Amino acid sequence: MSYVIEKRLMSGLPNARLDSVKYVIAHESGNPNNCGPGALENEIAYMNRNKANAFTSHWVGDGGRIVQIAPVNRVQYGCGPKGNPLSYAQVELARTNDKEQFKKDYAAYIWLLRELAKEAGLPAILDGSGNGIKSHRWITDNLKGTTHRDPYSYLESMGISETQFKLDIKNGIKKEVVNVDKPVETKVMLNDAKMIPAIIKDDRTYVQVREIADLLGLKLVYNNESKTTKLYEVK
Repeated sequence: MSYVIEKRLMSGLPNARLDSVKYVIAHESGNPNNCGPGALENEIAYMNRNKANAFTSHWVGDGGRIVQIAPVNRVQYGCGPKGNPLSYAQVELARTNDKEQFKKDYAAYIWLLRELAKEAGLPAILDGSGNGIKSHRWITDNLKGTTHRDPYSYLESMGISETQFKLDIKNGIKKEVVNVDKPVETKVMLNDAKMIPAIIKDDRTYVQVREIADLLGLKLVYNNESKTTKLYEVK
């Protein structure tokens, strides 16, 4: 799956070159007071007002929206004086209290981090020893010049462990598996003509044995003692 990136570049930004392209930075807003329906736009507006002190290239939120507010491959003020000159892009994740919205935001966040890393020629590896995607926490622990430790605490509060986050960065978000509690209705076609009602559950297709028996003109007998259903030709 791919996403549309809304480009709304802020005016009056510095246009400083990077020292080197080594990282894409994963952030989250760290703002527990801004978790409602307008959180994404609130964060963008706040950053626009305070861009002289702090800004990043991208924001994610509002159910999977991606908004680019600053150029990539230029210095951004997001992860301190040691990390900023080495960071191709820096991505912020707006908070939400809605678990269903978070799933959409998180999927877009993972996609964007991986896409930006690919664009920059960096490996999709989170907080590894070499170049790649780095959390703000990694910058704090390894390069210094900043004290923030996002985004792990927020992700964990929404059910995403550090291990899962790293795996999702590495592999991407897989397609959602059909909910075992909500089978999907479908149909099975026999001989390109006759249709049998069926359901898909756990990625498997199930049909009623009686439907097959009736369609093929077979007799269905259930043996209660052996717990076996048998099909016989009608003579």
